[in-house]
Amino acid sequence: MAEQQTWDIVTGPGITALGIAASRSVESSMPDALIDDPFGAEFLGAVDSPVPFPLRWPVEGEPVSDQHKLSLHTSRFIGVRSRFYDDVILDAVRDGAGQVVLLAAGLDTRAFRLSWPSDVTLYELDQPRVLAFKNDVLRGSRTAPGCRRVAVGTDLREDWVGALTAAGFRPTVPTVWVAEGLLGYLPAAAEEHLLRRIHQLSAVGSRLALDRFADLDRLASDTATLEQLSRRSGIEARSLFNTEPRPHPAQWLYPNGWTVREDDDTEVADRYGRDLTDPFTGQATRPWLDTRFLTAELSRR
Repeated sequence: MAEQQTWDIVTGPGITALGIAASRSVESSMPDALIDDPFGAEFLGAVDSPVPFPLRWPVEGEPVSDQHKLSLHTSRFIGVRSRFYDDVILDAVRDGAGQVVLLAAGLDTRAFRLSWPSDVTLYELDQPRVLAFKNDVLRGSRTAPGCRRVAVGTDLREDWVGALTAAGFRPTVPTVWVAEGLLGYLPAAAEEHLLRRIHQLSAVGSRLALDRFADLDRLASDTATLEQLSRRSGIEARSLFNTEPRPHPAQWLYPNGWTVREDDDTEVADRYGRDLTDPFTGQATRPWLDTRFLTAELSRR
């Protein structure tokens, strides 16, 4: 990850949280929308973003800049990714999981936009300044969460376990762990540390969902791809992503009692009837870096 020790909503990973919130707003404006997230415009309206993110799909004939074309194309991937995690979470809580932990929650609004059982507690972990910004905006919108929502301001590179348990988390309760769009920012050692801590805090029946870049070895040497992404998006991808080599998460999860499934991003998109082809060029280029979606369940101790 970048050398930044902390960040707010317009620096470091914070700016990507704004971009993802904008992408969810674009997806929500589509006639075949996979999600309904009305909060993106509120977040973008509350801050002077250094990147001009679009908030809706353009009408036919409307001029679109190259930067907006990339954002709009990416919004189709974010729509698929958001719906994937929505379904994983809701399936797990319907099956009895009583806790959900969003690791690096950013501007996630699932506490407000999903239909929750009454007895679920959702923990949102992120940098204190990011959560403070989100809380201020949502408080001003007078929107109430549909579950018990607990915001935990902490740094995942530090003692986040202590902060989570102090906030009321119970390791004896089956939990859904969500690492959405997170691993690409973590050093290899931090990723392994995260998986170990999740395992230590998980009761049998807990579930884990994450996504990872498909080919870090290639990406580490492919500076041209990261430079092009930075130039087109306005976000400094090279300083945000961590391309250190690391083992596949399943190599640690399998022998520790987790069953694992992994799907390619295009397979997940097909599941939702969504084509990730560039809508402006017709080329079969991904809007984001090649991604794999992994789900796991702890079946034994």
